[in-house]
Amino acid sequence: MRLLIATLLLAAGVSGVHARQIEIDRTLQRVYGTAIMSSDVRQARLLRLLPGAGDDDRSLLTGLENRLLMLREVTRSTTADPEAAAIAARRRDWLATLPPGTDVAATMARTGMTDQTLDAWFRDDLKVEAYLTQRFGQPGDPARDRRIGPWLADLRRRANLTGK
Repeated sequence: MRLLIATLLLAAGVSGVHARQIEIDRTLQRVYGTAIMSSDVRQARLLRLLPGAGDDDRSLLTGLENRLLMLREVTRSTTADPEAAAIAARRRDWLATLPPGTDVAATMARTGMTDQTLDAWFRDDLKVEAYLTQRFGQPGDPARDRRIGPWLADLRRRANLTGK
């Protein structure tokens, strides 16, 4: 009798697990074969990796899409890899944007970011910025933004990301 009750309780517990599935991660978008996952959006939010993109999921997803589109263009150019000192400076600038008392190591661990992947992120940021400067002029130039906007819209159209 005890075995029967235990079996019934175990079966009820297992069926309850199936009814309450928890989503761990999912693909939100693909940009030229590269998946953007919900964890990527969460990582960008918690680590503040996309300044100016906003804090809502839609804005962050669009920021990640745009970043991938620009990186694809960078790979088609002859943009040099940034120096280690420039990457370290970019990291220091990023750290200054975080709220005081932020446990950076814990936040990075929670989001699955390592020091190497963070440095790669900053390396890519610097490459994109060098490309944009080379092609569209210095940051702060009002004409630069007027030229980048249509170019980015064209990249989105070619990648079938328009209207999203």
